[in-house]
Amino acid sequence: MTEAVAQLWAQQEFGRARIGDARRTQRLVDVAAQVALRPAGKLTQVWEEGAQRQGAYRLVENEEVEARDMARAAHEAAFARAQGPVVYVPVDGTSLSLPAARDKPRSKGYGPVGTARAKARGLEALNAIVVSDKGVALGPGGQHLWARKGVRKKSAASRPLEDKETRHWLDVMEQVLRAREAAGYTGRPWFQLDRGADCRDLLHWAVMTDAWVTVRAAQDRCVDWPLEGKLWEVVEHQQPLGHYKLKVSEGPQRTARTATLQVRATSLVLPLKHGWTKKQLPVELFAVHAVEISSVPSGEKPIEWMLLTTCPVRGFAGARRVLRAYTLRWRVEEVHKCWKSTCGVEESNLDSAASFARWATVLFSVALRIERLKRLAREAPETPADAELSRWEIRALLFRHDAEGYRRDATPTIGQAVLWIARLGGYSKSSGGPPGLSSSAGASRSWPSLPRTSCASTSWA
Repeated sequence: MTEAVAQLWAQQEFGRARIGDARRTQRLVDVAAQVALRPAGKLTQVWEEGAQRQGAYRLVENEEVEARDMARAAHEAAFARAQGPVVYVPVDGTSLSLPAARDKPRSKGYGPVGTARAKARGLEALNAIVVSDKGVALGPGGQHLWARKGVRKKSAASRPLEDKETRHWLDVMEQVLRAREAAGYTGRPWFQLDRGADCRDLLHWAVMTDAWVTVRAAQDRCVDWPLEGKLWEVVEHQQPLGHYKLKVSEGPQRTARTATLQVRATSLVLPLKHGWTKKQLPVELFAVHAVEISSVPSGEKPIEWMLLTTCPVRGFAGARRVLRAYTLRWRVEEVHKCWKSTCGVEESNLDSAASFARWATVLFSVALRIERLKRLAREAPETPADAELSRWEIRALLFRHDAEGYRRDATPTIGQAVLWIARLGGYSKSSGGPPGLSSSAGASRSWPSLPRTSCASTSWA
């Protein structure tokens, strides 16, 4: 029954993949189902031996299969789950350091990651995920993996777009829009981007799409309107609209607290130049500025966000909406953490970057499945389990547990279902908190991590 349940999830996620022929697609579904049951970074950890392991190797090493085609099916599945007029799309990058890429002479397609002193090798990854209005991840929305070639001698401003990493951001965001169209979702994606995306090419793209885009400003740009001056100066000239309460989680250099942020907002015009022609192409955006005014623990800096957005901001309610949406950006960081820890993506020993990309694509969907269930159980625990789990998944859980008074045909809550799933891997309340990985920066709560065996059980449900 457990394998049948995993197969159902994998069919939903990858059953529409167009990777050459129906047999390949079925193999992809079978591989994803097994990884969901037993997530691990090495194929030999998922399959100890036998024909299934050989089939998995044939899939990930097949040069006729594109990782992007595999991922596209999962992107469309995410939008098939989407409801409501708006979904949030956090986008963020991470470096994947792979020992095999450094230590194996035969490895190919990898590049340097991290600092030059570390001499680490691997791939850079940029991922978009689709998040519901309740903050629950629905699935992947876009993905790009690439190898850096080394240190650039020219500044980004002097290079054409095709020679900048900015193009990867635009590529991933275009993937999201294509997946929305293919799935028939009629709502609006709202991209949430950190400071690494603050560049003129992306801002020009943002004002030409029907999606909304919010990016945290990294540059104190020139402003033409409503005043002439620099960005921070112009926005801080506006009257405060009100205060915003933000729950701050504990981090390596941050104390858990509830911060009070003072909020300002304005529409503005940025006189940006076109990257190639150097002609001025002004863009009209809205700016929302939030700075912490409550007491800050000793040695820490106050929280400060300067957000540029294409979402219309009308008064304090509009500014709060932008701030709340930006807090969901950390969901993608939580998925990256699960991708690396529970799913062990950096433990892969595949020689080829192309083979690794196929394998990492499957692991990323599994990581999102784990995070989706964790978030549902914490943010909306009273939601009926059949809103997320199939009837076969629910029956499997009822069969495996004493069901604590539930009838065999009953529908438990998602909170109860996730608790049962965690118990399959040895979770108990003495672990110190609800099931799931520890929340990363930006999450409202932090709980102890579960052992990998417990997360492995969680992933298929």
